[in-house]
Amino acid sequence: MANEYLQEPLDPYKFCAAEREISLELPLESMHRAQDLLLATQGSFQVKLKFSYDSQRLPQVEGRLNGEVTLECQRCLGPSKQLLDTEFLWGLVTSDESAANLPRTHEPVFIENDRLLLMSVIEDEFLLALPLVAYHPEEECQLQPLEQDELADEPTEKENNPFSALADLKKSLKTRQ
Repeated sequence: MANEYLQEPLDPYKFCAAEREISLELPLESMHRAQDLLLATQGSFQVKLKFSYDSQRLPQVEGRLNGEVTLECQRCLGPSKQLLDTEFLWGLVTSDESAANLPRTHEPVFIENDRLLLMSVIEDEFLLALPLVAYHPEEECQLQPLEQDELADEPTEKENNPFSALADLKKSLKTRQ
């Protein structure tokens, strides 16, 4: 039954008037725009949505997205499991003007022709929930940091100074005088 909400655009005003609640379990493979970011697409995540009108008769959707994804650790480049758990509050709008007038607590979600493409908006929220940079906890990371003793033993290379040629020129001019 949950798939019916994702197949076709839904009428958000009817859902808000009825104060409908939807619980979905979506496979990670359905997040097409996130495929390049995910190391594994096995598994799923949960989305809970509650449609309603606020005290000013603004159609809104309170939601929560949670699950586990596998991303690439930016330290060791290995797989890193990351928990997603985010809450959001959408303000359903039909124009830029109504989006500008939303309370700061609401994220604008645009409705076209009185219909909401739920899957597209959920995918947007999924992308926003992903961490900007994924890391293992230091004790679990596969990368072995160099010890201070190892760093001290490495030979230091003489750095090329672009001004060393000028210094040599200055010395040669002083010796000529």
